[in-house]
Amino acid sequence: MNLPRGTVRVTCLIETLPAVFEMDEILFELKDHIVGLNCGRWDYIFSYIKTFQNFPDKLLPDRYQVGMSQPFLNAYSRLLIKTCHKRGAFAMGGMAAFIPSKDPEENQVVSEKVMADKLLETDNGHDGTWIAHPGLSDIANNVFSNAFEAGNTNQLHVLREDDEITEEDLITPCEGDFTEACFRSNIRVSLRYIESWLRGVGCVPIYGLMEDAATAEISRQFIMAMGKA
Repeated sequence: MNLPRGTVRVTCLIETLPAVFEMDEILFELKDHIVGLNCGRWDYIFSYIKTFQNFPDKLLPDRYQVGMSQPFLNAYSRLLIKTCHKRGAFAMGGMAAFIPSKDPEENQVVSEKVMADKLLETDNGHDGTWIAHPGLSDIANNVFSNAFEAGNTNQLHVLREDDEITEEDLITPCEGDFTEACFRSNIRVSLRYIESWLRGVGCVPIYGLMEDAATAEISRQFIMAMGKA
């Protein structure tokens, strides 16, 4: 096609544990094409579980307790921002998997959770984010618009130069509970997602969350990890 080098632009998902230790190298290799890096949080959690599946001291608690406010995931977010902004690349946040509810009270809870998630991302210094459902776009857009300084559409000025993030910060698991209720929920989510996937449907709303291959893998891997515990 004779396109000039750099015509194709890309955003790269950092969604495996090994990749978080190679973000500088990824940016360098894609330097003629890169727009930014993105926190692929759900695949990243799955990768963490899979990587440490044979290490009982790295077992994560119930899936619904493992959010971006947990120290090891927050460190992942901050390191991505620090690495990107040092080189002028954008740092995208992760996907909020919640979906709106027709019940007003339930929908209020969903809205508050999404807002809290996006506020955490803007506080860390992210430049943009993902949502699982267009009905949540106004919430995400308002949070980020309010976080940007006047005239800006990003937070590239947030360099986090004094934020020292260590290997231990990235691999130390969070604390929490291990419950039968969540174990059973993981089984149900895994089975329902597999049934939908076999019908050709790759994204499925289950229990108020948009489940895809990554989140279903988290449920499956939790079941396997608990079986080894």
